[in-house]
Amino acid sequence: MATLGLIMSYTIILGAVAFFVYLGSFAALAASTKSAGDIGLAMSIATFIAQMIMALLLSLSLNASTIASEKDQETFDLLNLTLFKSYEIVFGKYLSSTGFLFILVVTALPIYALAFTFGGISLEAFWQLAAVVAGMTLFISSIGLFLSLVSDDVRTALGRSFFVLIVLGLVTGIFGTTLVANFNNQPPNVITYWLGTLSLLLNPLWAAWDVFAPFQLQWQPPQPLVVGFLVNSRLLWAASAIAQVLLTLGILVLTTFIYPRFRASKAGGVE
Repeated sequence: MATLGLIMSYTIILGAVAFFVYLGSFAALAASTKSAGDIGLAMSIATFIAQMIMALLLSLSLNASTIASEKDQETFDLLNLTLFKSYEIVFGKYLSSTGFLFILVVTALPIYALAFTFGGISLEAFWQLAAVVAGMTLFISSIGLFLSLVSDDVRTALGRSFFVLIVLGLVTGIFGTTLVANFNNQPPNVITYWLGTLSLLLNPLWAAWDVFAPFQLQWQPPQPLVVGFLVNSRLLWAASAIAQVLLTLGILVLTTFIYPRFRASKAGGVE
C-alpha cells in the first residue's frame, strides 16, 4: 500500500503542477496574448522541474536508507553472514531502489503528454529531458547508496546525502553560471572554464536549459574544444547523461571495493 500511495502521490503532484500552470495561463490564452505553444512549453518546464526535485529527494531518501536501515534494524550482520558476495549485495540494493524510481519516472509520461496537446515542445526534446532525468537519478542514487554504507544509521546517511546534494548544487550552480555568463564575452580563465564545464555536465538544470532554450556561444574562433562542441552540436544533454552514468559506475565500484571492510562485525561477520 505504501508503494501504491507513493506512486499515486507522485503522479497527483505532477498533474497538479501541470493543471495550475494551465489555470494560471488560461486568461492569457483566452485573450490570445499567449499561444497554445507557450502554454505547452510552460507546462513542460514546470513538470520537469517538479519531477527533478521529487526524483532528487526520492533518490537520496530511498538509497540512503538501503544499507543504513539494515544497521538500524540490526539485520546488517545477518545480511553479511549470507553467501552473497559484496558486489551482489551492493548492486542488488542499488537496482531494487533505483528500479522503483524509474517506475515513478514512467508514471510521469501521461503528464508530459498533456503538453504535446498544446505544442511548444518536440518529441525529440521530450526524450532528451528523459535522458537527463535518468542520468541524474542514477548518479544521485549511487551517492545515496555509498553514504548509506559508510553511515551508522539512517539519520546520519540522510543528513550526509542532503548535505552533499546541497554542496553539489551550489558549486555546479555558481561555476556553471560563471561560465554561461561568459558565453557572450570571452572564455574565462582555465580553472573557471573546466570547473564550469564539469558543472554543465553534472547539474541537470544546465542540460535542461539547453534543451528548452539552446545556449548561444559567441566566443571568437578558435573556440575551446569541449564547450564549443557541446554547445554548437546541441549535445549537452547527451554528454550530461553519459557523464553521470560513468560517475555512477565509478561510485558503485568504489562502494563494492570498500564494502568488505564492513562485512566483519562483532557478531562474527565474514571478510
